[in-house]
Amino acid sequence: MPTVVLLDVSLSMSRPVPTSDTTENHTRLTIASTAINTFLDYLSVHAKLEYVALVTYSSLYEVSVPFTRDYDLIRNKLPLLEEGDKTCIETALLGVNQLILSEWGYQTPVQTIIITDGSCGVGAIGRTRIIQALPLPPSYPTRIHVLPIVSPHDPCLQQAMPLYQKIVDLATGTANSSNLSISCGAIFCPDQLSVPGAISAMTRLCEQYYQEFWCTLKCGQLESRVQLFPAPQAALHDGLVASYTIAHQLHVVGFLHQQDLGTPIAISKHLVIPQAQAGSAANKENYESKTPTKETSSTDGSATEEDMSDPSKVPNFCVLLHGALKVESMTAIVQLGSDWWGTLTAWCEASRARRSCLLLSVLRPGVSAAPWLGPLDQLGPADDNTSPEPFPIRSWRSYSSGGSGCAWARPHALLADVQKVLRHARKLPDKTQHLYKELNRLRRAAISLGFSELLTCVGNALERECAALPTSAPPECALQLAHAAAALRDPRTALDIKHVLQPLAANFTVTSMSH
Repeated sequence: MPTVVLLDVSLSMSRPVPTSDTTENHTRLTIASTAINTFLDYLSVHAKLEYVALVTYSSLYEVSVPFTRDYDLIRNKLPLLEEGDKTCIETALLGVNQLILSEWGYQTPVQTIIITDGSCGVGAIGRTRIIQALPLPPSYPTRIHVLPIVSPHDPCLQQAMPLYQKIVDLATGTANSSNLSISCGAIFCPDQLSVPGAISAMTRLCEQYYQEFWCTLKCGQLESRVQLFPAPQAALHDGLVASYTIAHQLHVVGFLHQQDLGTPIAISKHLVIPQAQAGSAANKENYESKTPTKETSSTDGSATEEDMSDPSKVPNFCVLLHGALKVESMTAIVQLGSDWWGTLTAWCEASRARRSCLLLSVLRPGVSAAPWLGPLDQLGPADDNTSPEPFPIRSWRSYSSGGSGCAWARPHALLADVQKVLRHARKLPDKTQHLYKELNRLRRAAISLGFSELLTCVGNALERECAALPTSAPPECALQLAHAAAALRDPRTALDIKHVLQPLAANFTVTSMSH
């Protein structure tokens, strides 16, 4: 996931660090720069595709280096940083939020590493005021780490620790719709105020939160050792507390044409990079997957020495799968774990390099990740299908309340469908059947598109219609509207596309009682 390095350049960072070595003079800022270089060196080996941005702050913030994979830009910028005035962490975090939202939006998980001098610059009252002003949690999934350049026994650090811990805790309180479970960040204090101490603290951070994720991709008897980048996070299932974790063996269970699969919601996407072959001189930067042609094949069927030095030309299951998916315009269905699936497609980088590899899209946990296909654990070979219907089979979607599908290519089309529901709601009880027919049509389309928020909004609108009923309205109107609103938001059937909403069955005849 992208990373923002948030570096404190306030005046207190320029304080010299006492040392017994008279040949070197260090300040807290130079030690912080060494820690950042250690971080970049680690990424260059283990996560060279990671995007990193450098943001400096004092009372104001500045984006010194925007998101880049060219880490030398950040290395060259560090010696040129200018001193600021006082520390204002809340302003810096606000600037980081704006940068991330403009670059990555609301769905991409991002990490932030705060490097400061371990002093919040205020007392207990000022610290409480800062906590109240923190722009946390943000509107995107994130994890924040703090690396204070200070001795662990410094009294200033003890006073600032509650603030740092609050920042770390608040950052992971984001209520996002991506179904990802982002673990909490941490505070990494150096063992001593020195260059080795800062390097050791940064190394611990990298080893804990920037580890590579390796697994085995299998399809029948074929398999390949691959790396998923970025490393996948645990995911949450709607209504369940337990989280889902991707297994270390990914099984390709079938193939679908891309037009049949459609576009199910993906909670994250990862490049699938095959492991370099033994004896290859090339590193993981060469992650191209190329389909061999007659022109590139040797006449005797054996690979040349030049071909063997390039992992993209060495026979590999990933290369075979990439070529097959690209030529046939198909998508592979991959089982990531129990009741958890993903899709593999052939991906090509939109740049002059034209590098290509497999792209894994992680779907929401559960068998209904693509509702229009039915339960994913029940898909079978196409040869077993004797139905005249084209794939995917939809025999279970013969609803009694049928109706044509919804086409929402323009905003006014969606608005027209919602208004149609509300018009029927205002003509109850005569339009009860028409209301539920439209609700079922709208509900199926919303679930198929992953637009579950629409159902909540329509339920709220029906409740408002119920509250606005005149006193002369029959009691059936209020009961049917309340029933429809509750049925739309019922968590037990919220994502069940086979469920059909039925009108409230009751006797609304009012009889007079003799006294």
